[in-house]
Amino acid sequence: MRLKAACVSWAECLILLAIGSIPLDAAIRSSFSVDQCSWNATHIVLVQTTANDGVVSVVESWKGDLKPGDSVEVPELKPNKNAVSISSYLKPAGFDLEDKWGIGEQIPRQPIGSRMVLFLKKQEGNGAGIPVKWGPASRGGMKVSVLWIDGGKAFCFQQHWNPGPSAFSLCVGGPARSSDVAEFTVRIQEVLQAQRGLAETLALKDVDVRAERLGGIALSDVYQAQKEAIDALGKAGTVALPEILQVMDKPPVPYDGAVLIRIFVEAAGKDSGKQSHARLQQDVIYWKTVGPTLTQGWLDQLIVVGSPLFVKFQETSLLIQELDQEQYAPAAQTVGELRDFWVSQPQLYDPEWGNKQGEVRTSVSGLDLVHSYAFGLAEQCDAFVKKVRRKN
Repeated sequence: MRLKAACVSWAECLILLAIGSIPLDAAIRSSFSVDQCSWNATHIVLVQTTANDGVVSVVESWKGDLKPGDSVEVPELKPNKNAVSISSYLKPAGFDLEDKWGIGEQIPRQPIGSRMVLFLKKQEGNGAGIPVKWGPASRGGMKVSVLWIDGGKAFCFQQHWNPGPSAFSLCVGGPARSSDVAEFTVRIQEVLQAQRGLAETLALKDVDVRAERLGGIALSDVYQAQKEAIDALGKAGTVALPEILQVMDKPPVPYDGAVLIRIFVEAAGKDSGKQSHARLQQDVIYWKTVGPTLTQGWLDQLIVVGSPLFVKFQETSLLIQELDQEQYAPAAQTVGELRDFWVSQPQLYDPEWGNKQGEVRTSVSGLDLVHSYAFGLAEQCDAFVKKVRRKN
């Protein structure tokens, strides 16, 4: 792998290493996401095709004010004259070289009465003579804002390989455990329920009850609800700190330690230094308990984004960074204690690892990178303690 610039953070570097086999000229193409489409759509409707290509008839309305029998015109879903039926899409384009004509990238032609689920955004139309115009719920466009239904299975456009196109095939991956339409239908309702629950929670006047409920939503498996709840907790003030700490103890997936520390500091307000110090003291206890039990292979766990060691290591590093930015002198003893412990454990620290600290060079390995940042934690502690001593 070749990285042309140093990474901003150790976590960012690990992610870059994880995708390092992707050529630099490759591009991530848009893929259907049932969660994102359900959350972002103003209207979600089960429809059936008509004799007029690009025009469908509503069968059921799951979100928004469309009613059964309403016609919806979506020109982007009009199939080309050489379009083929779903049964012709045997495998996604990019798996082999058989799709010479790019059929897998085209809208399929379905028999009249075939069903789809559309995830739409109402862009124009106010009932006063202005025609309705529908846009896609996904930023990737209309092709990735639709589920096609055939034989009880869900089909969609996804990028299966990078490099490669966004190709039409059975919908796989994500929260749905199979390609069965029933699985996707259940997931859509789960996302909509989470969205309604978040809206109701944000409208509560009782700040304690609101914070408690936001804490539960922050652990949701619906990422969009999780993200908005976490942001709201940060703005809630100190009343939300117990819930934020619970989220930090059992972080949601996907994990973003920088966001959690940000909302923790934001909620703590003027006491952010004191609260960050208290949390770091707990982290020191964790490392003193867990550190001696780790073998040399612990770094294999550290490189797994979201693993317990990854989460705790990133949290510890970010807390020291925050305390350093605030120049919170009372934390110097705790930071020094962590540093002394860290360098006393050969499995956590080796002076030779410093050779790779602070830079990412051509052909650097994942192990070299983790070594560099494990070494860097001790340096980070040293820098903080020296700064505090100079000031005092």
